[in-house]
Amino acid sequence: MPILWRLTLWFSLILTLILILSGAFIHIFLENVLRDEIDDNLRIYSAQIHGTLHPGGGVPEDLDYDVIHSSLPPINEFATPGVYIQIIDRDGRVVVKSDNLGVQELPIDPKLLERGFTGDAIGTVSAGSGARLRIIVSPLYLLDETLLLEVAQSLRHVDATMSQVRWALLGGVLVALMLSIASGAVLVRRTLGPVERITRTAQAIEASHDLGRRVGYKGPADEIGRLATTFDHMIEHLDKVFKSQKDFVADASHDLRSPLTVLRGNIELLTRRDLPEGERRKCLDAVAGEIERMTNLVNDLLLLAEIESGETDYREPVPLRQLLNETLSRAQLMTVHHTVTWGRIEDVAPQGSPQRLRQLLDNLVDNAIKYTPEGGTITLSAFRDGDWACLEVTDTGVGIAPEHLPHLFDRFYRVDRARSRAGAGTGLGLAIVKEIAERHGGTVSVQSIPGKGSTFTVRLKL
Repeated sequence: MPILWRLTLWFSLILTLILILSGAFIHIFLENVLRDEIDDNLRIYSAQIHGTLHPGGGVPEDLDYDVIHSSLPPINEFATPGVYIQIIDRDGRVVVKSDNLGVQELPIDPKLLERGFTGDAIGTVSAGSGARLRIIVSPLYLLDETLLLEVAQSLRHVDATMSQVRWALLGGVLVALMLSIASGAVLVRRTLGPVERITRTAQAIEASHDLGRRVGYKGPADEIGRLATTFDHMIEHLDKVFKSQKDFVADASHDLRSPLTVLRGNIELLTRRDLPEGERRKCLDAVAGEIERMTNLVNDLLLLAEIESGETDYREPVPLRQLLNETLSRAQLMTVHHTVTWGRIEDVAPQGSPQRLRQLLDNLVDNAIKYTPEGGTITLSAFRDGDWACLEVTDTGVGIAPEHLPHLFDRFYRVDRARSRAGAGTGLGLAIVKEIAERHGGTVSVQSIPGKGSTFTVRLKL
């Protein structure tokens, strides 16, 4: 069953249950109110009769029942219709009754009568044909006799009223149930509309492989809205990932095709027997250089894949002063044509992988050396900025044009035209830097002035 109808049915069933419970409460409350009103009326009549028939109140010495009958208070048929009075003796014989009973007698309930001879009691008895009476009984002491006074009132109007109330409540529940089903279906359909659009969008993407489709939700920012927005963001991210993967495969293929072509050409030359020794040596040097280039490219690809795989490296506090000292010593051994020196150094130790952060710093230093002319200076810094630990590598190289800065950390992106010394790099060094920084919950940024140099800043959360 679709979730639309399941939610609608649950909504309708819960509403129906609430209405039934509310109707039952109203029914019981109203019935008790009407019954209490009758009981109060019966008690008033009973007390009035007791006050009229007390000893010395005109009752004859020989207990004349006709005189007692004539002493009963009049019944107001307009104020309290359906009130009946009856007096019986201990043998259960009716000795006095009100005129409105005619030839009929009030029904006798033995248990109620037994309780009445010992004190006041009130109860409901059946009068036949579905009619009911509310009766209050009490002992009536006249001379040496103990009689039982019964004052009753018909519950016909109460039963009629409650019957109408029951039908009204039942009709109300049925109408509310139908309206809840209709309105609930409309509301749930409108609420789940974005979910249906998400489903259709996902099906269309699956059928067409077009990741450019979006749900385009424009409703309130509720749970459904957040779901639709998250879905669009996820598809956008997947679109970027797939495009990046496509570009990555194309760039990797291109970067591998060139050295393979060079290798093939040089190997063909080496197979010639008449090739001079000098040319043969050049071919072997070219082969060795291309093999080294491919080896570096494959190593960088494997490293990038390892970082992106999400494998968690062991994390520990990494003293940046010690890390920069190791990198400085290595860089001074790598180049004798540049000055590698300290900048701003503070004792900061973010949580991270020493191996990964060493790779990050080595890539930045290698990049600075590669694009800094001989005699230039490379400055290493480590300091605290609020809740961040900052690593900075500043060079006095050729700089980077502003239009290249947004793409500088993309894979295989090179700025050969903007830099004077485009070496045989793989084009993955800065991409690896970005991945390592982001895996540590940090960021990497660059500021550069063409012709004056660049500053790469890595910010790591403390």
